Amino acid sequence: MKKYAAFIYSLVLISFFACNGGEKNRTANEECIIENGIEITPLELHETFKLDDNGADSPTLTIDISLSVIKTKEKEATDNINQAIAYTLFESDSSDLKVACNNFITNCKEEYMEMKSDYINSRSDAPWFNNYYNMSSEVEDGYKGVLNYVIFHEIYTGGAHPNSYYTALNFDPSTGREVMLQEIFKENYETRLTQELVVELANHFKVEPVTEVVVRGYLINDFYISNNFILGKEKITFIYNRYDIAPYAAGEIMLDINYNRLKDVLK
Repeated sequence: MKKYAAFIYSLVLISFFACNGGEKNRTANEECIIENGIEITPLELHETFKLDDNGADSPTLTIDISLSVIKTKEKEATDNINQAIAYTLFESDSSDLKVACNNFITNCKEEYMEMKSDYINSRSDAPWFNNYYNMSSEVEDGYKGVLNYVIFHEIYTGGAHPNSYYTALNFDPSTGREVMLQEIFKENYETRLTQELVVELANHFKVEPVTEVVVRGYLINDFYISNNFILGKEKITFIYNRYDIAPYAAGEIMLDINYNRLKDVLK
């Protein structure tokens, strides 16, 4: 977990206007009203369920949720934002993030308990009976007033290793709508943007020329413009999670491009 938190802090450079007037990261365990009048309220839920209530050494399901609930000046915008977050996380249509989280926890427990008979019959100490879900979020004041909401997920439900990934949402705080790439770029921006992304991909893998990325087998899928991006104040960050374009061992790939490099295609 520390590795991924450091990744967010050092590479994505998420920054906020804190209550004392300074700039710092805002996480879900802090509460204040940031400069543009958006209120961030922490939502913390922590649950542990034993697979076998009668077993002292029973495996467990642990769920740790640490999210930020957003409130804007407009109720409709607030509902749109929190509903989008709930749908992204849980495929829930609720605009009440706490309700969506509690429903998710209930469903996870029910699914987990389906393994109870297998565990009791085998009495195995296999590690895959210990499951967990970790979710956390960070919020940033981004490009031209855009509100960025970055979610980190870490999940283990059996298998060789846990799965982890980032999801970024970019909101217009006045409406709660998600901001898409075509709204900040001119028509036919894709070729120009791809050129810069390919350069950054080569830099990420520390190879030159860029064709070496393919020659050396760093990619397992065709490269593309990710729709998982952060509209930061000074740069746009494109996120490629494990297996999106590269194997698991490559980890998350985050490609940063300063807006100055794209000014010819920015609106």
